[in-house]
Amino acid sequence: MRTTMLAGLALTAVTMGCNTAMAQSGGDLSYSYLEGGVSVADFDLGGFSDNETGFNFRASADIGGGVYAQGSWDRWELGNLDTDLYKIGLGYRFNLQPNTDLFLEGSYAALEVGPFDDDGFRGDIGLRHGFTDMVEGRVFGGYQSDGDNGDGILGADVLFKFHPSFGLSVGVETYEFDLNIYRANLRLSF
Repeated sequence: MRTTMLAGLALTAVTMGCNTAMAQSGGDLSYSYLEGGVSVADFDLGGFSDNETGFNFRASADIGGGVYAQGSWDRWELGNLDTDLYKIGLGYRFNLQPNTDLFLEGSYAALEVGPFDDDGFRGDIGLRHGFTDMVEGRVFGGYQSDGDNGDGILGADVLFKFHPSFGLSVGVETYEFDLNIYRANLRLSF
């Protein structure tokens, strides 16, 4: 139920940000998009190792003034347990140069494995750069805390655009190399 509600909130945020994003000039990086596709998780947790293929959904909505809403949801089947990784929050982007942004994000984030729930706050900082009109990349680092413990996070992704509003995003994200996530998504930008 919570996962469905988060997906609904992310979709609402994207819808609210569409008008603002359409007013951006052609050279700006778009912070309003929907994407989804394949998600592969490589788990190495406490002597347990597994590799599972699932799906993911990601969304972002430019609210204006450098602020954007963002959220994501990944799902895998780990043994007989449904495993969900999700986050929802806000970000702020600082334009450093044309087509280069520094971004900060704060989110509520959770990892649910069957009945076990590990949720808390996640903070990220990173750089996003448009190399050409058809290729852009992003690198980031962060930390996710559940109140008692936490994990450092590193990630990178590349977007290959077939059209200014449609492309393929591929990326990797690691939680201290205990959980590695590989994604390949189709993205629709607004």
